[in-house]
Amino acid sequence: MDLDLEKERELDELHLKVRKIENEKEQLQEKINQLNQEESVIKKRINEMNDDEYIERKLQLLYDQKHEKKR
Repeated sequence: MDLDLEKERELDELHLKVRKIENEKEQLQEKINQLNQEESVIKKRINEMNDDEYIERKLQLLYDQKHEKKR
């Protein structure tokens, strides 16, 4: 009888550990997803900044804004 109680306690502990691990995995997956999203935004920005047409458009916009203020 004592053996059954000990076995049951150990089994409960193991189930608890598994749930904790599963929760940690979910949290890590959410963090990975968040980091992937941030990385994507940064890479998009890098590509925009490396794109010559983007730079030209940005410069033209700044030029136009500067001349509008002078008017």
